[in-house]
Amino acid sequence: MRRYYLAESLKNRHTYIGILIILMPLLNVCLAAGLTADYFTIDSYNWWYIALFPGMLALIGSALGNRDKKMGNRAIWVLPADMGSVWDGKVLYGIRCMGISLSVLLAAVLCISTGLEQILQKTFVIEVSAGRHILAVGVLFITSLWQIPFCLLLQQIFGTFPMVLLHIGSYIVLGVELSLCPYFMVLPGGITARLMCIILKILPNGLVAESGSMTFTPELLEWKGFWPGVLASLIWFLGLWAAGRRWFQRQVER
Repeated sequence: MRRYYLAESLKNRHTYIGILIILMPLLNVCLAAGLTADYFTIDSYNWWYIALFPGMLALIGSALGNRDKKMGNRAIWVLPADMGSVWDGKVLYGIRCMGISLSVLLAAVLCISTGLEQILQKTFVIEVSAGRHILAVGVLFITSLWQIPFCLLLQQIFGTFPMVLLHIGSYIVLGVELSLCPYFMVLPGGITARLMCIILKILPNGLVAESGSMTFTPELLEWKGFWPGVLASLIWFLGLWAAGRRWFQRQVER
């Protein structure tokens, strides 16, 4: 599998992915610091996982699938290679890009929040410890894994533009609506926003998760929903990976 991952790395070395995974989180954090400094922590994460992160992952899925699909995937189908492993290489490379981007986000949030507090004497609406920041980004990584095979599969079936519209549109709707329901883990789009309520005390609408905030209920802060959400995310990821792998293999068998 390693050689297929390395092949994807070489194919995408000179694409926009390398710039995107650095620029997007930095832009997100800088906008939050410049526009809403008092709400820096809230907006840095909320803007990211509700809209910008799904959009970035959709673009990564597009880049991973589009290069081969432009030639009808014929360039890889003629190779003496296992197509399932080719799919695995694409997914693993997408996961690597996602991990780098989240690492940049974490470093930027920690550095800028420290600067705002110590240099500009800013007091944030929500104070978050370094440990909570690390936990939040780790959970963001786990609960977003499913988006890589999902976007890649949609791109292969429908093309880039429909995939981007379907993914971002459905994610924003589901991320806000489903995360407030007791059955938020039924579809993966609502899991991240719900777990951020627990970890960071941020509602999907960007408000502080406290009494008086619109859509707030005490159940949103209960830790009993944490592990079911994490487990459901992993199940969705593995299921979508397997489904995409099988679909990709069957294209060669036709």
